[in-house]
Amino acid sequence: MNKTKLHINLPQDRDAVVTILARNGYTVRQGKEKVGKTYAKYVECWKEGEPGGNVRAAGADRID
Repeated sequence: MNKTKLHINLPQDRDAVVTILARNGYTVRQGKEKVGKTYAKYVECWKEGEPGGNVRAAGADRID
């Protein structure tokens, strides 16, 4: 099970991505990690029971 972090700045965009992924069978959670003096917010997702299940956001892992 590979977990993927999608760094998304806007809260409404994170909520939309979480909803879409959850409705399509992914396990999702939101989190934050300290980067310098600020926090980077992200959505982490994975597909249960799929070996190597991985999600890619249109060729990028950062959505602004």
